Amino acid sequence: MTTVPVRRTQAERRASTRHALVRATVESLVELGCARTTTQGVQRRAGVSRGALTHQFTTKSDLVLAAVDHLYEEFSASVRQAAADLPADSAARVRLGVELVWNRFHGELFVAAMELWGAARTDAELRAALLPHERRLGVQLRSLATEVLGERMAQHPQAEAVYQVLLTSMRGQALTYALQPEAPRTDPHVEHWQSIIEAFTRSPSSPDA
Repeated sequence: MTTVPVRRTQAERRASTRHALVRATVESLVELGCARTTTQGVQRRAGVSRGALTHQFTTKSDLVLAAVDHLYEEFSASVRQAAADLPADSAARVRLGVELVWNRFHGELFVAAMELWGAARTDAELRAALLPHERRLGVQLRSLATEVLGERMAQHPQAEAVYQVLLTSMRGQALTYALQPEAPRTDPHVEHWQSIIEAFTRSPSSPDA
């Protein structure tokens, strides 16, 4: 019996082309950096025509920001899946939640974003596109942190300040590791982050408060 191949719809073909371009951009950003990532190079990696690329993305900025969006979606899905298994107990959830978020600051998303931050300093077009994009992702990341660390942390009056300190500190430490890949991964700072959040979530009536 001969199997007749199923023809994809135009929408499916467009989605497949877009995915190939986005993944090729991610690979290029990680391997070559932002400065050496070009639309022509991405096109070759993805194995698509020039017309297919320009139909999907009109500028390099559009392309690299779409790549970061794609990585963030993967990052969020991974964190939420892992967070579903965290215990309800507040103290245990905080400790494991901090580790969960930190362990995901070492992948493609951070490397690609780091490349864009550096490039945007001297690229006005990229900077103009990146700033609102970063603000939106920042809001989404704080919402994700709320899900991971639990309701008790979310209801604390200083929760926003704690999230800001935690996430910016993780970003800075991850940058250090990116610049010093040979540095030992002992991560003593993880305990510091856990202690800070535990101090905020501790009940005021606690003897240790």
